[in-house]
Amino acid sequence: MKSIFDKCKFGDLILNSRIIRTGLWESQQDDLNAIYDRYEKIASSGVGLITSELYSIYPNDKFSEHSFKMSNRNFMTVARKLAEICHSYGVAILGQVEFIKFNRGIDLDISVNDLTVEDIRKIQADIISAAQQLQFAGFDGIQLSIGNNFYLSKFINPYYNQREDNYGGNLFNRSRLVLELVKVMKDNLDLHISCKINTFDGRKNGFNSTESFKACKLLEKVGVDSLQLTRPLSPLYFTNKVSGEDELIDYTSKLIDSVDIPVIVGGGFNDMIHMNELLNSTNIEFMSMYRPFVAKEDFLNNWKINGEGKSKCLKCNNCYRTKTSTCYHY
Repeated sequence: MKSIFDKCKFGDLILNSRIIRTGLWESQQDDLNAIYDRYEKIASSGVGLITSELYSIYPNDKFSEHSFKMSNRNFMTVARKLAEICHSYGVAILGQVEFIKFNRGIDLDISVNDLTVEDIRKIQADIISAAQQLQFAGFDGIQLSIGNNFYLSKFINPYYNQREDNYGGNLFNRSRLVLELVKVMKDNLDLHISCKINTFDGRKNGFNSTESFKACKLLEKVGVDSLQLTRPLSPLYFTNKVSGEDELIDYTSKLIDSVDIPVIVGGGFNDMIHMNELLNSTNIEFMSMYRPFVAKEDFLNNWKINGEGKSKCLKCNNCYRTKTSTCYHY
């Protein structure tokens, strides 16, 4: 019988459990001790892998005030400390690198269709530079979001991308920016590369599950080490009243049978018994959780002791809407 607390391989990493903690917002930027304390509690609780909160590579990005900016003079100090905390408990950490808007001097919020090739090279270079910083800080890897509604997700989405050059048109061309980027990082850096990708977009003529499936296989081919499945505005689709779990589980199971790299699935998981049932009734090996760790950082400790448990998270989504790293209720 498989358990969420099995020690297991995750590509080139060894994990203490099958649980991946996904971060999002960072509202405690002026209280570094509070950040360190949160990571200490999460890392010591039995989590397998930690993905950081959003790290914004551009200082004036849409969510930069709700995320730790890589241009912050304290960034490397904080990053090194977080890596040290995680590694002291044998937990690997990935840095989540994202951005929403691309600006060129006084030209703001440039669409994917208006990027020059020079702009594309700058984006690639900026992400590579961010990856180098993470490696220098001691992180085990980087997670790129080509999912949710971040900029790279729009680049691969035919709803947004109507380019007529080598970076537009078919799926391969729309994925070219990311594929080139991953290839360079794999050839030059010693990092686990994870990509978060939408299972589908939901917009008419947008990124669909067929394209998502093909994109995942392209990413594997150029060297991506793991995949995390998501969808735009995902917390809103996984509440106490709404569950898109069946559709997501079905897609994930089919993808796992088609790739040879780890696949992480999320979807509002909050019940240990239910999660263990999924592990033993499907081919799913890894599950991500976000909101339960906001409600109580070390809840996994009790799950391990009791052999069962349910998160105190109410799935109210206030942490998501208010862009905070702390719980509204607790």
